[in-house]
Amino acid sequence: MTETLISKKPNGNTVYSIDIPFRLVGGIALLLILPLCVMAQAQAQANENSVEQSILTDFNLRLSGFGTLGVVKNSSDELYFHREFSMKASSSEYSFKTDSLLGLQLNGDVTERLDGVAQVVIKDRASVDALDSIELLFLRYRPSRGWAIRAGRTSTDLYMLSEYRNVSYAYLWSRPIPEFYAITSSVAKIDGLDISYILSLEEGSWETKLAYGITHSSLISQAGLVELDFNHALALTSIYTENDWTMRLAVVSIEVDEIEFLTNELVEGLNLVPDTLWPEAGKLAQSIDGPGKKLAYYALGFQYDHMNWVIQSELGYIDSEWGIFQSLYNGYLSVGYRVDEITYYGVLASIDNAEEPDEYVSPQLPDQLPQELKAGIAALYEGGVAALSVSQFEQTTFSLGLRWDLYPDACIKLQWDHTWIDQGGMAMWTQAQQQVGDAEVDLLSLNINFIFSL
Repeated sequence: MTETLISKKPNGNTVYSIDIPFRLVGGIALLLILPLCVMAQAQAQANENSVEQSILTDFNLRLSGFGTLGVVKNSSDELYFHREFSMKASSSEYSFKTDSLLGLQLNGDVTERLDGVAQVVIKDRASVDALDSIELLFLRYRPSRGWAIRAGRTSTDLYMLSEYRNVSYAYLWSRPIPEFYAITSSVAKIDGLDISYILSLEEGSWETKLAYGITHSSLISQAGLVELDFNHALALTSIYTENDWTMRLAVVSIEVDEIEFLTNELVEGLNLVPDTLWPEAGKLAQSIDGPGKKLAYYALGFQYDHMNWVIQSELGYIDSEWGIFQSLYNGYLSVGYRVDEITYYGVLASIDNAEEPDEYVSPQLPDQLPQELKAGIAALYEGGVAALSVSQFEQTTFSLGLRWDLYPDACIKLQWDHTWIDQGGMAMWTQAQQQVGDAEVDLLSLNINFIFSL
């Protein structure tokens, strides 16, 4: 019984046990080892002779990991690339931090039905909090065949790469498709409880999972660092697998609990403006203010992996009532073809807002107002309009690449991305200066991906 991240290599072989974590390995290991040891000892003392021997035999620890060494060349010196919003954007033409990462995972079996997992990933995060490097930390209990209950920090299982998003060796491309995966990085993990059931069918299996909990994210954007806390996160996932086909549906609902961002002061300032001077100030503040606002996410995906072909696609929709983060559509189609140890692939991906930001008329202030007060209200208006435009997305990317499997536990990937970005939809990039007109950017990536056991 182990937390095996199961995937298919492009050469058709199945890869088991991409076990994962890192960073302060000793400390993280103790977090898992100590409770597991205590539980094992308690169960051993509670049983006699043969039962005691059985438990001691079941107890087992395994340590293994993964990593990526990569470099990315950016053709633009004005648009800085984000792999995901929990990571910093690089301002260099050549970046070794964008894709490079290292992880370890500790798996522990306590009994036949009880096990635990701890996973740590080290990468160029926006957060300086060591706890944010912990991707997984949970105990899992299997009461009967097909059923599993996990408690602790788990993945939200919203998309195809949910369980191995950081394990580049486990998938085809140089990185998870940014247009689809960068947005959901804020809710990639959840602190809470999930329960799943796998129904075995004649030709395949059907897994249903329900999760509930809270989540915290440190994100970096054009406007700076954002600390986000979500509560009442409720996620439902349904996955059907049959021979070479995998189809999945995911739905999640979350509520903004707290936000630490420069908009907090903006909201306070807008709420101080009297309605008699600017009637829309309160409405603008309400749109920008985060706590209590709800977001829903829907994702549909499929994968076909047979012989030389591997085809994968996912479509997503975010329905948001928060003005700073408008509703949007995103998705991609990836097609790969294997020739011996090399897989050639192409990807088309896109993201676009479902609606334009709400428009607010600039305040018409009386002439007799003091000039300083006029300037302050005008600054609040400009700040509010800018805040509503901070998450405007409109871009399309076409990618070509190849993956070369050198060894059973290592591969090399080369990928070229060409992205068309609309002037009003550059939220996935950090801008060195305000862009005028549409933009096009080329990225060239070279990665070495590997997995290992210790």
